[in-house]
Amino acid sequence: MDKHSACTTEAQHGGCCDSCHSYEENFIDRFIARHPKIEQLTSIPVRLIVGSVLFVLALFLRDRATLSVLLFLIGYLIVGAGVIVRAIRGFWRGDIFSQHFLMTVATIGAFAIGEYAEGFAVMILYLIGEGLEDRTVDRTRRSIDALNDIRPLVAHLKTGDLVEDASPQTLRPGDLILVYPGERVPIDGQLNEGTGFVDYSALTGESRPVAVNTGDTVMAGAINGQTRLELTALRDEQHSAVMRIMDLAEAAGKKKTKIEMFTERFSRVYTPIVVALAALLVAIPVLIFSQDFQLWLYRALSFLVISCPCALVISVPLAYIAGIGNASKRGIYIRGSQYLEALAKLDTVVFDKTGTLTAGNFTVVDKITASGVDEKDLIRAAAFTEQHSTHPVAEAIRHYADEALIDLDRIPAADKLEELAGHGIVAEKDGIEYLAGNHKLMERHGIEVPLEDDTRAATVIHIAKEGRYLGTFFVADALRDNAKAAMRSLRQQGVRTIAILSGDHENAVAEVAKNVEADHWASELLPEDKLSEFENMKSKTSATTAFVGDGINDAPVLRLADVGIAIGGLGSDAAIESADAVIMTDNVARVADMIAISKRTKKRVFENVILILLVKTMLMVLGAVGIAPLWGAVFADTGVMLLAVLNSLRAYYGAKSSDAVVL
Repeated sequence: MDKHSACTTEAQHGGCCDSCHSYEENFIDRFIARHPKIEQLTSIPVRLIVGSVLFVLALFLRDRATLSVLLFLIGYLIVGAGVIVRAIRGFWRGDIFSQHFLMTVATIGAFAIGEYAEGFAVMILYLIGEGLEDRTVDRTRRSIDALNDIRPLVAHLKTGDLVEDASPQTLRPGDLILVYPGERVPIDGQLNEGTGFVDYSALTGESRPVAVNTGDTVMAGAINGQTRLELTALRDEQHSAVMRIMDLAEAAGKKKTKIEMFTERFSRVYTPIVVALAALLVAIPVLIFSQDFQLWLYRALSFLVISCPCALVISVPLAYIAGIGNASKRGIYIRGSQYLEALAKLDTVVFDKTGTLTAGNFTVVDKITASGVDEKDLIRAAAFTEQHSTHPVAEAIRHYADEALIDLDRIPAADKLEELAGHGIVAEKDGIEYLAGNHKLMERHGIEVPLEDDTRAATVIHIAKEGRYLGTFFVADALRDNAKAAMRSLRQQGVRTIAILSGDHENAVAEVAKNVEADHWASELLPEDKLSEFENMKSKTSATTAFVGDGINDAPVLRLADVGIAIGGLGSDAAIESADAVIMTDNVARVADMIAISKRTKKRVFENVILILLVKTMLMVLGAVGIAPLWGAVFADTGVMLLAVLNSLRAYYGAKSSDAVVL
């Protein structure tokens, strides 16, 4: 995301703060950027120092009127050149109500009535505010823009015995890549051999080494530990983990909240109105009551400078940027401020079970072998059917077969293989059909299964061959260590309903629901059933509803939710594609952190709106009656803008964890 998205653009909000002051590029900006020395000489600090020196000299030389005025004018042009150029350019485009145009008119008006010191002082104060605002916006963008810094410029491509440097952009799936100790991984790849440790902190916000073994996927952006890694590229750079997250961050400035859109519309209507009021402030006293023209022009100029809603237009989106930046520091990426705002209003949170509330590390805890069936034949049939599935349950069965001394390398490949979501797997070899799945799959193929042991809180996988039932595996998954605490944190954040929707066996889901004290749960749901159940729950409430899943078979529900939250997004393309927010780690407690950040941000926005409206109204009245001088009005106006900006920055900090949420 470029810096234009830090605020609304000039075309969007018309009346103020075009492109957040110095972010708008033009010919002069580009010329200066190409000449570093000129850029240094024209920087805000240099202009402020030179301008301030000339301002003091002009004050000391007031008894020499011509020289004093000349110094005021030179200093004014040095300090205000950028503002004047933007004002002229805006005027030619028909935007006569921009912040720069109003400031230029007011200061030139002050010079015209002989208030040289005040006209110059106004421009100095404005430039100070502009500089501080720019630095503040840059600061809030840092954690998101830091993603650019973790993209390596060079990859070590291995071709045979030759290793050469190549651009990550030229890498293709299947290329062999070497990553040396301390280097960043340039592209998503699979570890070919050996073991090692990598640090994903730039993506997840959690600084701890992660062990990787042969066959594991290593994501782009990770820092390699102390061993050399040889990886096979899985995808090109454009589709790597880093680029997917950058695309998500890019979208963060495009979806605005209702209050952001309101402030944009408000500024378009408000600014022309106050300009008209400023004109009336001069016209009525002078034309009707024969008052002093210069006095009322001075008051109108003060009124005009105070009136610009720049502080409101800047501080509201800045607070949301700060909140999104706060989340990104913790490995949470939110697609836009509208979703950050929605998180503050969450009433119902629905969870997938496997890989979300549970660790997703399945183990075979028991098995039943049918009468007359050899145990080895049961295990071989199960391993054969599950050999190509990436589902955690399939991995558990293959691991069990390996421990049972079944040589997995000698198991033949299936001629046909079909994985049925919510049912299981159908495989075929030499015309013989193998089945591995739940009772629904067995019923579908007319295979009678003995009564299950209903007391087991485990996933039940039945195995059949040639229409004959061979046995059953009971596969269990442990609840995440922090799942209970995470649910308590959600309650503390105001979530009233916690539900679980799962395709798993009834007993397994019931056990998890009991442990986390869920209000509602449903089991043995096919993907379409899960969507229908969620739709039914959502239709019964007007409150904001979120769905939290790991991205596997959850894409339709993630899209339907008011806020779709994908957890464990580090390796899930589906999660990042479908979700409104992505938690890069498997830490379910981050859901409560997101809500805390959202509430903190919303509170900052509310505080800013109240502060700005109160101070603006008071200053406008004081300016209109002549109590607030022009420079004093700008000083106070700049002050309230900085207060609002600094208050927005508070959304970038705090709410350190779901265990100790601070608002």
